[in-house]
Amino acid sequence: MRRVNPISEHFREQAAAHRARAADRPDDPRYVHSAEALEALADYADAAAERNAFQMRYLLEHHVVDGRFAWSGGQCGRSVLQFGFDIPVGGEDELEQFLMDLCDRAKSDAARHIGENEGAFDRNDALAIATRFGIGVERVHGALDAGRRYRQLFVVGIPHGHQVEAPTRAQLEAIDGVIVEPGTKETYGEAPPLLVKNLPAVDADAARERVAQIVEIDPAALGATDSPRVLK
Repeated sequence: MRRVNPISEHFREQAAAHRARAADRPDDPRYVHSAEALEALADYADAAAERNAFQMRYLLEHHVVDGRFAWSGGQCGRSVLQFGFDIPVGGEDELEQFLMDLCDRAKSDAARHIGENEGAFDRNDALAIATRFGIGVERVHGALDAGRRYRQLFVVGIPHGHQVEAPTRAQLEAIDGVIVEPGTKETYGEAPPLLVKNLPAVDADAARERVAQIVEIDPAALGATDSPRVLK
């Protein structure tokens, strides 16, 4: 007997919902057609899980929560509801392609979930979050940045001669996602600045002002440039 999994079970639940709607709309055959397509998809997903196909292995490992498919809404939910509704589904190639596309949509829904619930996630756990949802670390940081409304990030350079004590450095590093490290001699010469990377700010002046207040220096003495997020 084939073992039912949460992904195929979700497909069958949506098929049942379509069949219930079809009873109220006997003149619209699309609901029945979609239900039939989803039932075929569920059978295919069961078989794919049994043979350990990549798509099902990925979805089951990363996108099931409390025994159910995690993304019944969002891009995944919409695509499942529309499967076979307006366009007939052909052979197994289309079933396989849909599962592959569902993997990509699940990544997008996971990133949206992280951004919408950014307060529940610690950026220091980005690698664990990425592993949990099967997405890249960069995408986790991007989702957190979007959720926290970080439109721009800056690198601010503190002159080499300005002393930054350990407590001050810790205050800088306490800013969400900030990395503090010296610039390289290859880039900056014999007196490289201390760089404050990934600093969120509305513009370069605001970035300089924020660092200046912490390290007690004239903002005009600091360099600032916008930058993509730097990962450790």
